[in-house]
Amino acid sequence: MIPPILETYTSTAGRKEDILDLITNISPDDTPFLSRLGTSRSYSTYHEWLTDELSNNASGNAITEGESAAAHLLTDKTRYANYTQISDRTFQISGTEEAVSHYGLDSQYAYQLEKAMKELKIKMENILLGGSATAAGTTTANARGMGGAFAFAVGNGSGQSGAAGVSAPTESIYNNALQTLFTLGGNPKTTFVNGYLKRRISAFASNNARYIDMGSTKKLTGVVSIYESDFGVQEIVLDRWVGGRALGGALSGTDTGAGLMLDMSKVKIAYLRKPFTNPLAVDGDRKSVQILTEYTLECLAPTQMGYLSAFATA
Repeated sequence: MIPPILETYTSTAGRKEDILDLITNISPDDTPFLSRLGTSRSYSTYHEWLTDELSNNASGNAITEGESAAAHLLTDKTRYANYTQISDRTFQISGTEEAVSHYGLDSQYAYQLEKAMKELKIKMENILLGGSATAAGTTTANARGMGGAFAFAVGNGSGQSGAAGVSAPTESIYNNALQTLFTLGGNPKTTFVNGYLKRRISAFASNNARYIDMGSTKKLTGVVSIYESDFGVQEIVLDRWVGGRALGGALSGTDTGAGLMLDMSKVKIAYLRKPFTNPLAVDGDRKSVQILTEYTLECLAPTQMGYLSAFATA
């Protein structure tokens, strides 16, 4: 009688598991808008700033000989404001979970802390872009909220809209938007778009599209699209978080066919409290941690911000 063969199907007790000692995080964590923002300082929960304009009176350039001096028309400054908003990410790790061995990491706490920081950045990116409106909040119920870049652009700037989400943006429409902002005194240099609008701009039937490799620099990575318009060179930035921005008169609903045009030197993130790790009270066999920040968006020239709205997305 032939003895039975020892096979993998029946022998499992002493076999090692074949698990790659590496964890691959497949979620996107890029934040192009936040990464390009300059920083400022907020000293209160209600952050204000002033803008002013030069008088542009086309008439009266010539005066008659011996004419008495006439009063020059003066314009007052304009005050803008935004509330700071608190964002956080909190997690808890039990003592046992931290003590046991894991594949792909030495410390569960350190791994979760790194994940939480990335998640907080993504949350901030979405708020800085799409915060619906400034809100003072209340002491008991509603939290303070900031207005994002789209809210400032829609409320103060100028835009181009499609026909009920069925028309695609054309090169003429895009240049019309840039020309309007130029007429208003703006010099937009950056346009944030989602995947579909990025493809549409790249497909413009002209020789104005260029691509530069920024991989060798430390500031920006990947391929950045450049469009040479009559109103300056425009950097076309692909931002996955632009999709689903809330636009429209009341800033309600979603608009995946949206884009944002602005001069990045005129927008900043103003921190009341920069991101920090806040260990929470020990109330048992666990470690509780909160990563927290308080900040707002500072738009120094909101009337010179532009947006694309309600264009087709496929």
